[in-house]
Amino acid sequence: MTDEQRGALSVYRILDLTDGKGAYCTKLFADLGADVIKIEPPEGDPGRAMPPFVDDIPHPEKRLYFLHRNTGKRGITLNLETSGGRDILKKLVKTADVLVDNSPPDYMSSLGIDYPALQEVNPGLVMACITEFGHGGPYKDRKGSNLVDYAMSGVKITSGYPGREPCLCPGTPAYDAASLYANIAIITALLMRSTTGHGQYIDTSVHETSRLGLYPWIVPNYSYALNPDGPPPTHETRMGASVYPVYPCKDGLVRVIALTPRQWDALVKVLGSPEVLLMEEWRSFIYRIGNADDLYTLMVEYTEKFTMLELFEAGKQEGVPIAPILNIEDFYNSPHTKARDFFVEVDHPVAGKAEYPGPPHKWTETPARIQRPAPCLGEHNVEIYCNELGLTKSDLVALRGARVVEQGGLRAASGEYQSTELRHRRCRTRLMQDSRGAGG
Repeated sequence: MTDEQRGALSVYRILDLTDGKGAYCTKLFADLGADVIKIEPPEGDPGRAMPPFVDDIPHPEKRLYFLHRNTGKRGITLNLETSGGRDILKKLVKTADVLVDNSPPDYMSSLGIDYPALQEVNPGLVMACITEFGHGGPYKDRKGSNLVDYAMSGVKITSGYPGREPCLCPGTPAYDAASLYANIAIITALLMRSTTGHGQYIDTSVHETSRLGLYPWIVPNYSYALNPDGPPPTHETRMGASVYPVYPCKDGLVRVIALTPRQWDALVKVLGSPEVLLMEEWRSFIYRIGNADDLYTLMVEYTEKFTMLELFEAGKQEGVPIAPILNIEDFYNSPHTKARDFFVEVDHPVAGKAEYPGPPHKWTETPARIQRPAPCLGEHNVEIYCNELGLTKSDLVALRGARVVEQGGLRAASGEYQSTELRHRRCRTRLMQDSRGAGG
């Protein structure tokens, strides 16, 4: 790429100590051109062993979740529980702008590599820590998960049908929301550093950010409960069916957002201005909520005359939001998705070629792009340890003997990868152990 086409964040180096909780945070930096170095323990990121896998074959280089969230990164192995590993980390910190970590609270301080220690090495370092409940407060040492954090945030109660159990969104919405908030905070800290010259420490709670990221408009109501002089909070309920109703059409479903009288008038026009919907009372948002069941019965008679695309295009023209509810195949084949070239081909040396979701940004001067596939375990050990830190290959062999790094990087540098069959067996062993531990 030319200098004019370099990524917007190409001047920054990010050290990535995350697993699945924070991998999306650092991927966003990689997409924007930053040099992201993923640092894994010698045995690899635990997420490499979790399904689903390419072709449903367990393999540490074929986990779909890992492959997507680690594109654009270089990868090394390093054992931080050894003194040699911690010394190497400090050498890397000297030239880094950001370090992102999602280990449990107090883990980094127990190793002597928490923010105060690393700031002595590099005063301009920005360090972001992503944990389930933050580093302070009564819950900080509790176990959490995407499901637990999502449920405890209060967002989960708003999903699903009234009278039924709440639903969990697919994927890891709580962790991805936390990653996005940490990413925004880091960029803000880097901007401030350009003025002050000092780094910052960022404490990100998945529990809190999952609420902010997934259900932001209820946050003021949530805050009122903490103010004894403020109005009493309202109960959170499942209002989607009445506020943002979903209607069937010829080839699927659409969601409609008609809140104001102007939007309602536009919606009625889209449906052909049927007389039954021209009644003045329907123009009242409160009246429509109170009579949602009756309105649904009336609306279906007209929405089923159109396709999803016809309603979407007509809504755009008249000024009322009407969104098709797409499944994965529909989204992949959507004209909008195709026009934006959202899916891009990535060729991984083990997982093979596949189309990946591309960056969400479409900038002309500093384009975002996937620069490389997710790294194999230890793939860039020689490149970083020898070419950048000045170690010899003999030094790396000695570090491997001291359990500081994994030899896989040496083999990757010469165009070879650790025996896939051996790693396959290790992965299967982990999965079997996990299954037995879960009673499976």
